[in-house]
Amino acid sequence: MGNQFEHLRLPRIINIELPRRSSSGFSGTKRTDISEHGKQLLGQISSLIEPVKQKTSPFRLDPKLIFKIKVAEKHSFSDNLVTQTGLNVLAREPNKAIVVFSSDNELTEFKKRLENYSQIKDGPKYEYLGAIDELVPLEPEDRIGRLLDIKRVQPDELAALDLELWHTGDRKEMRKYLDDIVDVLESLTSNTAPMRMSDSYIGDYICIARIKVTEEILNLLLLEEIVKEIDRPPQPAFETTADYNLPISNFPEVVPPPEDNCGILVIDSGVPRGHPLIAPVLGEAEVFPDAKRQFIKGGADDVHGHGTSVAGIAVYGNVDNCIQQRSFDPTAWLFSARVTDENNKYDEDLLLETQLDEAIRAFVEQYPNCKVINISLGNDEQIYRNGLKQFRLAAKIDEIAYQYQHKNIVFVISAGNSFYEEAKSDEQLITDYPKYLLNESARIIDPATSAIALTVGSLSFGRGSITEPSDVRRQAVADLPGYPSPFTRSGFGVDGMIKPDVVDFGGDFVIDLKYREGLDLPKPKLRLSDTVAGVSVVTLSKDFNSSLFHICSGTSFAAPRVANLAAQLFTKYPDASSIAVLT
Repeated sequence: MGNQFEHLRLPRIINIELPRRSSSGFSGTKRTDISEHGKQLLGQISSLIEPVKQKTSPFRLDPKLIFKIKVAEKHSFSDNLVTQTGLNVLAREPNKAIVVFSSDNELTEFKKRLENYSQIKDGPKYEYLGAIDELVPLEPEDRIGRLLDIKRVQPDELAALDLELWHTGDRKEMRKYLDDIVDVLESLTSNTAPMRMSDSYIGDYICIARIKVTEEILNLLLLEEIVKEIDRPPQPAFETTADYNLPISNFPEVVPPPEDNCGILVIDSGVPRGHPLIAPVLGEAEVFPDAKRQFIKGGADDVHGHGTSVAGIAVYGNVDNCIQQRSFDPTAWLFSARVTDENNKYDEDLLLETQLDEAIRAFVEQYPNCKVINISLGNDEQIYRNGLKQFRLAAKIDEIAYQYQHKNIVFVISAGNSFYEEAKSDEQLITDYPKYLLNESARIIDPATSAIALTVGSLSFGRGSITEPSDVRRQAVADLPGYPSPFTRSGFGVDGMIKPDVVDFGGDFVIDLKYREGLDLPKPKLRLSDTVAGVSVVTLSKDFNSSLFHICSGTSFAAPRVANLAAQLFTKYPDASSIAVLT
C-alpha cells in the first residue's frame, strides 16, 4: 500500500495565506487616453510617497511602502507583471484590488515604466499598465477585522486584540517589527493601562501577536502601513447537549486497542480521564499551553462536555450501535489537548495558533501513531464569502499540515453550525428549508476553509422523536435520511474550492409547534439548539457518574465520525500517505 501510493505527496502551497488565481499576464481592452492616464498614475504615486516621509506615529514600523493597485473592470494584472514593476504582491482583494509593497520608497522602477507608458520618455510602451485604474493607500478601516468592526474598542477599555502584520518573507525582519511594537507598548504603559504583547507567532507566511491596548494606541497602530489587520480574538462556538440515560446492564469490559492502532488527537475542551469508556483508550491528555495550570482550572479534564462528546465519537464511531450491541470495541487511541477554560473561552493572553502549534507538535512528535487530528471548534462570526482571503487559523492549519507532511497526518474539521436567524416563526424554518442553507450567512467558517484539511458537513438521520413519536407538534426539520442537517454550513471555500469535502451524520432540529390556532398564546421562540432522542447523535457524557451517555446535534459530532474512519484506514494501512487516506 505504501509503495503503491508513494508518489502521492502533499503539494506545497506556495503561499497558503494568500491564495490567488494565476494569470498569464495582462488582458483587457487597450486604453485610448494613455498619456493622460499615465500622468494621473504618476501623480498618485507622489501622493503615496509623501505621507510616508511625514509620519509622526511613535511606532514608525514601515520602511516599505504598502498600497493598493485597483485593477480596471474587465482587465487583469498578473503577479508576474506586478513583480516586473519593482513591486511585491501581498494579497488580492475581492474587488480586484492588489495589495503590494516595495522596499524602494521612491518606487523608482514603477515610475520609470509609467513615464514610458505615458509617453513622457521614449522606450518600451508597457501597455499592460493600462490595466491599472488607480493607486490608493490603505486606510485604517482596511485594517479593522470583522469582529473588531462588530464590537469596537471603547474609550475606557483595555482590549485584548490580535495584531497581524504583512509578512515580507523575512522572518528576522518580522521579529524586529514585533520587538519594536513591544518597546513602544512598554514605554506607553501605566498602572491604569498595562499595555503589552503577551504572545506572538512568526511563520513562513503569517506574523501575528496578541496585544492589550487602549483605544488611543489601537488607532495609532491602525495608521501603520505594515499592519495588515487588527481584530478581536476568536471565541469557540459550542453546541448544547442533553443527558441521555440509557439502561445498560452488565456493562462490558472495554479492551484497549492494539498499541500500534492509529491515534486521534482531539483538540477541544478536554476529556474526563475517569470515564470508564475513555480511560482504557486514553493515550495522554494535557492542557495547552498551560502546563502549570495557571489559567485553565481543573487540568486536562473536561468541564464543559463538548470535548467528551467529540472524543467518544472519535474513538467508537457509532456510539448508538455500541449501546445496542452492548459491545464497546475502540478502534483508535485517544489523545486530548484542552485549549479552553471552564467557561469555554480561549486565553486572552495567548494566540490560538500558538496553542494549536504546541499541542500538535507535542503529540505528533511523541506518539508516531497519532496521525488524525480532529478540530470541532469554529468561529461563527468569521464566515467565508466569495473573494475573501484565507482565514488566519485555517492558514495556520495548512502550514502545520505541510510542515508535518512526512508524518502523514490528516486534519478533520467541522464545517460549523449556522442558525437561520431570519426565520420569524418555527413554521418558516420548515418551509424555507433547505434553501436558507445557501444563504451567505450559512457559508463555512474559520477554520473550515483550510485547504488541506477534510472539512465535514452534517446530515440528518431522517428520524423523528423517540420519546414523542406521535406528537405532530414536534417536528424534525429535515426529517429525511441523508438530507443536510438544518444547521450545517455550505461552501464554497477559498478560490472556489469545494467545501465541505465530506459529510456524515450530525443530527437534526426538532421544533415545537405548540401554538394552537384560536388561542391567544404567544408563539414560542425558535429553539435551534434543541436535542431530542432519535434525531440527535448519541455519545459520551462528561458526568459519567450520573449518566454514561447523552445526545447532541451539530457538525462538531459529524467530524469525529470521519476522523474515526480515517484512523481505521491508517490502522489497516500503516504505511499509507495522508493523500491515500484522504482519497
